[in-house]
Amino acid sequence: MRQCEPQRIRGWFYLPEAPDERVPGILTWEPSDGATLELIGGFSPGPDYQPSPEGNGVYATQIVGDVRSGTIFGESDSGKKLSIWDAQRGSYTAGISGEVREEFWSSTWVCVGAHIGSPQDPAFIEATLEPDELYYLTNDRRFCPPQWAKIAGVENPGERLVNGTQLMPYILPVIGGYHAEYAIADIDGARYSVNTHATRPWVSEATEAFPELKLDMMTRNLRRGRAIELQLGANVSIRLQDEAAGSAAAFVDSMAAVLDLIRLATFSTCDVEAIWLEATNGDQLSLLSLIGEPAAPHETHLPAAIVFTFGDVTLDSFLSTRKSLTEGRQAAFAWSMVIGHCGYSPQFVEQYVSQVLAAAEGFDTWCLRNSGQVELNARLKALHGRLPNEVLALIDLDVNNWADWAVWARNHVAHGGTRRRRFIQDSLQLLAIAKSVNLVTYLVVLAELGVPSEKMVDALRNHPRLQGLLLHCEAVNQIKEMPEPPL
Repeated sequence: MRQCEPQRIRGWFYLPEAPDERVPGILTWEPSDGATLELIGGFSPGPDYQPSPEGNGVYATQIVGDVRSGTIFGESDSGKKLSIWDAQRGSYTAGISGEVREEFWSSTWVCVGAHIGSPQDPAFIEATLEPDELYYLTNDRRFCPPQWAKIAGVENPGERLVNGTQLMPYILPVIGGYHAEYAIADIDGARYSVNTHATRPWVSEATEAFPELKLDMMTRNLRRGRAIELQLGANVSIRLQDEAAGSAAAFVDSMAAVLDLIRLATFSTCDVEAIWLEATNGDQLSLLSLIGEPAAPHETHLPAAIVFTFGDVTLDSFLSTRKSLTEGRQAAFAWSMVIGHCGYSPQFVEQYVSQVLAAAEGFDTWCLRNSGQVELNARLKALHGRLPNEVLALIDLDVNNWADWAVWARNHVAHGGTRRRRFIQDSLQLLAIAKSVNLVTYLVVLAELGVPSEKMVDALRNHPRLQGLLLHCEAVNQIKEMPEPPL
């Protein structure tokens, strides 16, 4: 079950402590909003009646009683077990007597395939994450160039006949199957493995005895004709040291490093197609969660959208550098602010200015450990100075003018105006300041990861989003102080 797709599951639901009190309902999953459980009836008890202070009866302060938040178990009409974690009761309807008629619950994650009491229960031995774009970091080539071939029944290959016939038999070599541990890294008691996979024919005694059966099983018979679809893909699996069991919450936390990798390698959001969990008993379960962004696996990939691959920065190197940059006081928070601006499109210019300047200052202070009493102007210049010469030549920022206006912009936004009365032409220049700061900070992170300078230059020239940021550097160089407007 894929979390990037809407789901609608009918079944019976109950609280784990009251398995005999089952309520019919519909569980829906929306990739951007999470899970909603609509019950016909509900778990809420009747209202709590209190004696009237006047002694002439009883009264209730609410229509129905309170019910605890937390896990809800379910079973779909097809027999699949469901665990809805951290569920919160929302709205409900009830009769005059307090009997619940409808009840609505919401949650951010659902385990499909088992009844697990809590996301903190050590019930799993492996988690597998399928994010968009990961395959393009691997350079694992499974499709080989087509080869012309001799095939029985084609007497004149490549020759055009009088009636227009021209038959050209060929073979498309494919290295199908599953390639485990294309890239591996061990860190913080967990092993991360990038695995690739490619379509392969089904293998069984029947298919080996009747080779045509392999072709039939790979073929879709469409009204327009027959079709065979071949796919390449990649995932990341995570296991704990010594094959120890871990909780869903712990595995989800460990996925943050993978999301960061994809964001930095693409300068975009990390879109997650599916998450699979292997239980301690060997069962394969799926997890619906709001981790990452909803994937779009069928959209077209843009080759220029990849900034670096494992050929430039190994998985082990990335995880090690990430760990060193996020250790210590406030470093993880500052890192998250920088990562959050990969591919981020601001809704409000002032908000964007405030956030990217805070991210730049925090990264220099806590991740690069320049935690002395240093002014923002000096920090920005220090970040700029960490970039390779080839990159500096391409972005071509007037560093003094840039840092000066960036500090002014931060103060202007943070304080709702500044005592130092300066005026720029329009909000587009304010946006250019923010985007140039975002770009410089991102490039510094790439440099810390060890991305070659030629790959950074290539990305600045060709990456669809970085190209746009580069244009704003020249706009910042053109900012000059405007005369104060008349009163």
